[in-house]
Order: sequence, then C-alpha cells, then structure tokens
Amino acid sequence: MDKQYDEKKELIPDTCNCGRGRLRRGITEYVTKVNGGVVVIKNVPALICDLCDEKYLTPEVSREIDKVVKDFREGRLLAKPIAAGEVELKIKEAA
Repeated sequence: MDKQYDEKKELIPDTCNCGRGRLRRGITEYVTKVNGGVVVIKNVPALICDLCDEKYLTPEVSREIDKVVKDFREGRLLAKPIAAGEVELKIKEAA
C-alpha cells in the first residue's frame, strides 16, 4: 500500500534548522526585488523559531506570495511607495 502524501505534514517542520529552537506561528514581512524595484509584502503568516528567529513559510503562503509578485511584475497591483536604499557589502581580505 502506497503512503499518501500530505503536504502539511511532509513540508512543515516542528523544529528549526538551528537544532534547538521550536517553531511558533507568527507574522513577518517578505522582501524581494522585482524588475529593479523592491516589493515588501506585509502580514505574512510564518513559522518562526523561538531562539534564532529563522522564518519558514508554508507551501500555501509561498504560493500566495508568488501570485502577489506576479501581479506586481505585470503592473496589476497598486503598491504604496516606500523609501529604500541599496548598498554593497565590501569585505577586505585578510593579508
């Protein structure tokens, strides 16, 4: 008998990759670059580590984010402008 695949059980961890933290439900922001601009998606449900603050998205939330990014990319989404800056990290090599 084949094992039935359950996306919620298979892809959503109980513990964080840090090895010590437990995941709890919370809200975060998702930030990404699209067409040379920056999109910030607020009020994103996530599983958040209680020790290291690592965030995990469920497959359902990831699919919704993909839809928002696609709508933004295609100009179908009215977004509030935000101030943003972009800098490069420059690390000097040790001699």
